[in-house]
Amino acid sequence: MSTCPRCSAAVEGPIGFHAVCASCHAYLHCCINCRLYSPNSHNHCLSSTTEYVRDVEAGNFCEEFDPAKTRKAADAGKDAKDRFDQLFGS
Repeated sequence: MSTCPRCSAAVEGPIGFHAVCASCHAYLHCCINCRLYSPNSHNHCLSSTTEYVRDVEAGNFCEEFDPAKTRKAADAGKDAKDRFDQLFGS
């Protein structure tokens, strides 16, 4: 099962090229919702055979798309900051 990259709603079943979230209508077949997405990699992708995508939140037709199963690093970083703030009371 995957989640929406914008609202984190649960998404079941396969994600087609034109799939959008039922809750917020964000594109689901997009770079930021892919397991291979890596903002620090060439073309923002861990695969060396993908083409550059300008808008990583827009729907695309990448055939290497594999829905991410884990939370994005940005969310994990926010959680870490929240825990730090709780610990040190800032």
